[in-house]
Amino acid sequence: MLLTVEKLNKAYDGLEVLRNIDLSVEKGEVIVVIGPSGCGKSTLLRCINGLETIRSGSISLNGELLNRPKTDWSSVRQKIGMVFQSYDLFGHLTVMENLLLAPMKVRHEDRKTARIRAEALLERVGLGDKSRAYPRQLSGGQKQRAAIVRALMMEPEIMLFDEVTAALDPEMVREVLDVILELARDGMTMIIVTHEMQFAKAVADRVVFIDGGEIVEQNTPELFFTNPDTERAKRFLNIFQFDTPK
Repeated sequence: MLLTVEKLNKAYDGLEVLRNIDLSVEKGEVIVVIGPSGCGKSTLLRCINGLETIRSGSISLNGELLNRPKTDWSSVRQKIGMVFQSYDLFGHLTVMENLLLAPMKVRHEDRKTARIRAEALLERVGLGDKSRAYPRQLSGGQKQRAAIVRALMMEPEIMLFDEVTAALDPEMVREVLDVILELARDGMTMIIVTHEMQFAKAVADRVVFIDGGEIVEQNTPELFFTNPDTERAKRFLNIFQFDTPK
């Protein structure tokens, strides 16, 4: 198992936001996490990537326990890439300079090697002609695709996507989702938090439905979207007008 989360609990100032989360992810698997706003989806990703401390439970990558005092999170984050709703590109750097920064500073790659990989990835996501552009010269969709490439530059074992289309205009959403769909076809292991239900149905190997900080249901997309097990999931899907049993 590539990633294992066991009995994870997280609280803010005594308020429980995640309760007894158990989640296992196999290499090459695409997990889509859905649920109402504020249910703990993004917090779960931030816990996995060490951006939030947990109250109890465990997180392991390739059998190595991550939530321990001496974890080198800088090293771990080379294996666990994360793309946020906000692009977080450095505005004073060109796209290429944004992409080269981490490989050269963290992995100590030589510039030529990193640049060759960056150029290939930019071509792959349709940004081959934007390497010298600054973030302010890009559309929202282009910035998000550049952010995805920046994460891929570290050659992670698993990618976490946190509502990466939420800040985009509707016409730009498709171009970002197409990049993620291609990564899925190529076998990239991913955990994706999204409100795009049709996208979730298309890309997921398994859908995990969270409500109130707990995993209420998880299943294949075929079963989850056509015949969910729980009444809570049925009510949630009815909001999106999926044809689920009443």
